Amino acid sequence: MDQRHQDYIDYYKARMKKYEGNPLYPHSYAAEKAIYEALASCKELAEFKSKLEAGKLNLKVALALVKDQETAEKKHWEELKEPIRAAGCQRILDVIDSFDDVMQMIDATNLLRQETSKLISVDGFADYFYSDFIGIENIEEDEKGEVPARWRKERDEAVRHAYEEAHKLFREVTLPRAREWKPDWQMDHDLVWEDRHRRLIPIPDESVKRRIPEHKKYLGI
Repeated sequence: MDQRHQDYIDYYKARMKKYEGNPLYPHSYAAEKAIYEALASCKELAEFKSKLEAGKLNLKVALALVKDQETAEKKHWEELKEPIRAAGCQRILDVIDSFDDVMQMIDATNLLRQETSKLISVDGFADYFYSDFIGIENIEEDEKGEVPARWRKERDEAVRHAYEEAHKLFREVTLPRAREWKPDWQMDHDLVWEDRHRRLIPIPDESVKRRIPEHKKYLGI
């Protein structure tokens, strides 16, 4: 065996060892091991190319890495109760073994990730609920604050104007922008209770329940 052949063996052995014993990369380890064993079994380095091509070993390595990464990420999102992100990983896992070409796989999985990103963005519109709390609270202070009788008309006018501005912002800005992503989008307050949104709202459940009808009034829906 010449030195160049030995250098290749050492290189692919190092690649295989990188994943050995790592529970996150079982498929990558198996794929890298297959390449290493194919090379180590060659009497001449020239044999290696034909073994790579016949077994599609480079392709299998690429697919294995994606499979391991998406499997680990899916588990992570499931533990965090992020179903949209987890489902995005599953969509890739459902098709990963169907590819016969690395570039085809890259293009297809990138499209799937873009679709998932879009779904995440649309789902994130539910977080307008919490971001509008300051506006709701400002109106609440005006409505419930004690003011002299001579200022009440001015106070009531300020409250009415605040609602009008909030309705206009939702109708003319928030709604059109959201519908650029999802044409039939509507504010869905039921999503507030999903873990991925609820954990972003640092107030008790009773306060959330009280704020929901107030937010609907604030948006004019």
